[in-house]
Amino acid sequence: MAMAFLLGAFFLFIIAKRLNDDAVYWGYLIAFAEAAMVGALADWFAVTALFRHPLGVPLPHTAIIPRNKARIANNLGDFICEHFLSTDQVMLKLKQMQLPRTTMRWLAKKTNAQLLASYAALVAQHSLTALRDVRAQQFIQQTAVRNLKNINFATLGAQVLQLLTADQRHQELLDQLLHRISALVQQPKIQAFIAEKIAAEVKRTVHIKKISDYVGDWGTEKIVSLVAKEIEAIAADPHHELRYSFSAYLKVMVLRLQSDPVFIEKAAQMQTQFLQDPALQRYLTQLWGDILDWLEQDLHGADSVLQQKLSVGLQQVAHHILQDHAMQQLLDEKLQEMAPPLIEKYRGRIAQYIADRVNAWEEKELVYQLEHAIGKDLQYIRINGTVVGGAIGLVIHFIGRWL
Repeated sequence: MAMAFLLGAFFLFIIAKRLNDDAVYWGYLIAFAEAAMVGALADWFAVTALFRHPLGVPLPHTAIIPRNKARIANNLGDFICEHFLSTDQVMLKLKQMQLPRTTMRWLAKKTNAQLLASYAALVAQHSLTALRDVRAQQFIQQTAVRNLKNINFATLGAQVLQLLTADQRHQELLDQLLHRISALVQQPKIQAFIAEKIAAEVKRTVHIKKISDYVGDWGTEKIVSLVAKEIEAIAADPHHELRYSFSAYLKVMVLRLQSDPVFIEKAAQMQTQFLQDPALQRYLTQLWGDILDWLEQDLHGADSVLQQKLSVGLQQVAHHILQDHAMQQLLDEKLQEMAPPLIEKYRGRIAQYIADRVNAWEEKELVYQLEHAIGKDLQYIRINGTVVGGAIGLVIHFIGRWL
């Protein structure tokens, strides 16, 4: 169309020059056609100079876009981030979206929770394939052993014991343990079983039959009964001397684990022997394989337990949050706190990504993309140049005649 306007002006010029008989209107037609051609060609040059050298001649300030690709890329990234991804703009949009509530409403629907769980299961399936690789297994095993070696078990054990003994927590734990043992030993079946085992051993070692029968049948029952009662007595008496002995023993253990070089060295040796034991290596390998087998079998099943549990769990969490306004408010507040620094941090990276992406294009590709995006509109510049140039030519011709 732009070329047709130029050719139209050219043929009008030829006709007007051929038929010119010095009439006034022929002068106006010639002036219009000349100015229209100048306007069309000037704007063709301007539009073409954006993308390439007109007619292949490397004139200054032509092929502007290819020559300034890097500057355009950087400016484009900065423009988008400044005018579309500013912190205030993004925060306003997040506030309008009510992201936590919107997400929870979406997740509360069963189909959506199942969809998300199915995606998670699909990712897990692909991950399991990678984890079965021998290199992955060796890496995980070596990493686990190396991390275990770096742990000071003596110091860790002392810290655990200190934590257990603080505020007499170990006595509470001992209470629970003693009550359970007492309840277990008080059961007639358990007493009969223990008595039977002790009696059998007595009869085996004491060779005088009458004595062995008497001690084995009657004495063991009394012994088991006394042991059960003593355990119950320790559990019921917070000031029992065995409790003090237990506390003193734990304190000594903490001190030795913290400061006794011999004890610390012994613990380190035991740790090294344990970690270097081939049985441990085989156990870890077997355990890893068993876990992967179970996960793979479950995830490939039509009624995957993990997928169902994840789907139900996601729904339950979403329903609870939707019913808890305080939790919704907390999520909104946390989003308002976390979003601004994240926006500031990644906005620059987005700008850099855009710049890198544009810079990665070849010049021909960049020109092709831009021409096809805005080229048609640019052709109207040529059309307008033809018409406006012709109109200006008429005005100039009129002024010239008047002067």
